[in-house]
Amino acid sequence: MRIDSHQHYWKINRGDYGWMSPDFTVLYRDYLPEDLLPHLDRHKIDKSVIVQAADTVAETDFILELAEGND
Repeated sequence: MRIDSHQHYWKINRGDYGWMSPDFTVLYRDYLPEDLLPHLDRHKIDKSVIVQAADTVAETDFILELAEGND
């Protein structure tokens, strides 16, 4: 089994990411599990570990919701 041990997800409109600005042109968009799936498939990665991109309770809830909807 191959595991990607560090993956962040975010939705810009959630507002938890004060460190991010439109100046980060590559990163300044939503990143969700469906964005990662083609890369996991291509590189034969079986699982991924989610790491928080913000240190808020709302971010924890967001990550838990993503985890519930994805295997």
